[in-house]
Amino acid sequence: MVERYRVQLDLFGLMKLLALVGFGVGVIAGLALLIYTVMNGGNIIQAILPMIISPFSNALVTALFGLVSYPFYNWYCNRNRGQVLTGRFLKEQEANQDI
Repeated sequence: MVERYRVQLDLFGLMKLLALVGFGVGVIAGLALLIYTVMNGGNIIQAILPMIISPFSNALVTALFGLVSYPFYNWYCNRNRGQVLTGRFLKEQEANQDI
């Protein structure tokens, strides 16, 4: 069942969410860089280090973006009574059950 809620994340919630997204983007970007390097005749060893570092550096950078952009996010959510999210939600007390 898809539900719809108005929410406002706190600073650390926003930073954690953005870090998770950044990590995922870093995995994809690192893999793309590895493929690009190998296809252009580069050494696979040279491409492995950026592939390993990319997810962590992207997670750090996007978490810092969350820190810097939080005042705007807070202002936006206060002005619009939160941010509308849709999806499946589970209260923390019920977290041991499946979604």
